[in-house]
Amino acid sequence: MRRRAVVTLAVVVVLATVGVLFVQGARAWGFAADRQRRAQEIVARESYLYRELANRDAVLESQRRIYMERFRSLEAQLRQREQDVAVLRERLVTITMRSPRSNKIAAPDEAGKNVDDAVKDLKK
Repeated sequence: MRRRAVVTLAVVVVLATVGVLFVQGARAWGFAADRQRRAQEIVARESYLYRELANRDAVLESQRRIYMERFRSLEAQLRQREQDVAVLRERLVTITMRSPRSNKIAAPDEAGKNVDDAVKDLKK
């Protein structure tokens, strides 16, 4: 009888051990499956974010090009206007020097002031 109890106990221990190992294996498999799913979600999310970043980067680069073109155009216009003003000042100086009124100009500062006033008048 004692021998039968020992055999029964041994079978129970073996079955319990197999059961515990089975449960741990199932849990580990579940963990592995969960980790795999999470890794795939992270990869999908990261690839989406990288695509979005690339799209926004392309938009920003396009906007930067547009604004740089506008800026260069405005710089060119400003240089052209500065040249136009210089030409007008030269014309005005030559005109005022030819006129009989030029004798009335006392100092170069006043002449410059008169030129500035004339340029303003021409712009109106």
